[in-house]
Amino acid sequence: MDYEIASDEHTGHAVINLVSIVENTAVDDLPPLYGSIDPDALNTICEDWSNIHVSFAYSNSQVEVYCGEYITAETV
Repeated sequence: MDYEIASDEHTGHAVINLVSIVENTAVDDLPPLYGSIDPDALNTICEDWSNIHVSFAYSNSQVEVYCGEYITAETV
């Protein structure tokens, strides 16, 4: 599933929102994002460089972040 990152949305929040949708799980029931990736570093990378691609596993999903554009997630 693709998720467009809003211009005022932190990338880490967008990841959590998308995985919540994909896994049909409440945001509060997901594990902390920092167990998979440093959310502050992810936000900084995506704020500073728009053509970066980051891929990682989070919860029960494989996440791909295309900084400045969109995020994809699939359950694994």
